[in-house]
Amino acid sequence: MTMQRQRNTRRAWALVLTGYLVLVACISTSSEAVQRHRWWAGLGAVVPHDTFPDDCSACHEGGDWSQLRDDFHYDHAAETGVTLNGAHDQALCLRCHNDRGPVATFALRGCAGCHDDIHQGQLGSDCTQCHNETTWRPSDMFVVHQRTRFPLEGAHASVSCRNCHEGAEVGRFVPVSTDCLGCHTNDLANALNPNHVGLGWVNRCDQCHQPTSWSQAEIDPGF
Repeated sequence: MTMQRQRNTRRAWALVLTGYLVLVACISTSSEAVQRHRWWAGLGAVVPHDTFPDDCSACHEGGDWSQLRDDFHYDHAAETGVTLNGAHDQALCLRCHNDRGPVATFALRGCAGCHDDIHQGQLGSDCTQCHNETTWRPSDMFVVHQRTRFPLEGAHASVSCRNCHEGAEVGRFVPVSTDCLGCHTNDLANALNPNHVGLGWVNRCDQCHQPTSWSQAEIDPGF
């Protein structure tokens, strides 16, 4: 009887301990789930699943849940009211929905909320003047430049941006002088037939030269 009692006692304590462990596991799981769905949890890239179905296999496959099903489709416009156009429609969800914070916070900042301004504020905040959502490469730059204080004509229209704007390769378009000598100081120094500097021809280059070619001059009869 003594041995039987000991066995029964052990079983009773085992049941109590099992129940306690189950209770702790449930509480722990619930707490972990809450933490896992928090924006500022700092647990790596996460998408909040608070309102998602309980059936993970509806979207995921595999044991690590990092792989979406081949037939997975999410209607972003219908579910969120925000339509994804062009390249935005092809972007990974985690590019916008991650542990940096609520996506709405960054959306309020416009393009700069997600995209670093490589122009460092030099070109303003309206990115749509040069960029569209199909590709991040600028388009119609010639047309845009025609609205500046130095419309491009003749040979100027075929010159690479970096010939005038240092840093253009990395998106830094520092304003430059619109005066001819801003770019053609060396051309003036080498103009020896006739000697331009000796004759005092150091400004108003357009009196003789046209932007179609720097090697020829047309004398203005009124000069």
